Amino acid sequence: MFLAIKEILHNKARYLLVVVTFVLIAYLVFFLTGLATGLARNNRNAIDALPGNYVLMSKYANKNLLSSSLTKQQVDKVANKHTAVLGQVSVVAENTSTDKKVNSNVFGINLTGKLKPTVTSGRMPRNNHEVLADDSVANEGLHKGDRITLNGSDQKYRIVGFTHDRRFYTVPVFYTTLATFRQLKYGQANVANASIVISTRPFKTIPAKTQQIDRAALINNIPGYTAETSTFALMIGSMIGIMLLIIGIFMYILTIQKISMYGVMRAQGIRTRSIIAALFWQILILAVVGVGIGAGLLGITQFILPKKMPFYANPTLFSSIAAALIVMSLVGGLFSLRRIIKVDPLAAIGGGE
Repeated sequence: MFLAIKEILHNKARYLLVVVTFVLIAYLVFFLTGLATGLARNNRNAIDALPGNYVLMSKYANKNLLSSSLTKQQVDKVANKHTAVLGQVSVVAENTSTDKKVNSNVFGINLTGKLKPTVTSGRMPRNNHEVLADDSVANEGLHKGDRITLNGSDQKYRIVGFTHDRRFYTVPVFYTTLATFRQLKYGQANVANASIVISTRPFKTIPAKTQQIDRAALINNIPGYTAETSTFALMIGSMIGIMLLIIGIFMYILTIQKISMYGVMRAQGIRTRSIIAALFWQILILAVVGVGIGAGLLGITQFILPKKMPFYANPTLFSSIAAALIVMSLVGGLFSLRRIIKVDPLAAIGGGE
């Protein structure tokens, strides 16, 4: 390690370029990871909050919540103390006094049942003309106490409270009664249809024309979700692979430039193992410093990003990404091993290599 640090300090400009490369790649990977995580959360966190892992929905819906609709008879056949009914409809919420419009979802629930969300501000709705909103609507110009219309309805609904991290299909969720959901989706409140039934236990009976899936399948079939997450995963994986190649090439070039020095070291009796250890200590030090600076820059960036940008920093995920970057950098150092192992002291000193 001493040899590695001494070499870095002796050639500051040369190794500064390597550190800058680490910083840029690490920053880009962290930023893409934050965007990917934020977009994924915006698609799914209202579903993640559901209390059960088993979902009953229409068979024709292709596991897509947006398309599912269950009849009263289908719901009644599976109703018990372990189940809860959810209705979903996509809406445009508008504050007619300010002309602010927000694409959103309405989740119709039993307001005192298992699906009741945590209220972070205000209170739960008490009737069919009140809603609880995800607090991200405040970034769109809707606030607690505002009276809004849904899908251009004549009826106005008051926002009586906020909850946090409840978005579906990238847009905020409004929680209200099942009657309001049915009025919005089916045009009348006295029908008993629902979108899905959630259960904490597997369904004992599966009504005709329905199917049971788990929550993971429901999330993976959100339109565009799988394509979006797999695209970002491929981009991030490619960047980590590029890190391996770039650092491998950098260190290989530096190794070639130092062949004569390695020859002198070998002639002085310094073992090849010590030279190799110094190489990997150099890579580790440079990687840790570069990745650390990249993470620090990301932390600063996070404070200046617009609130509407779907960015989320997951410490556990970022730690794993940082570890992967450092490990790939060390793997890149393997490219130089053959040159070091085959150093001939006499040839190196004499300029034969």
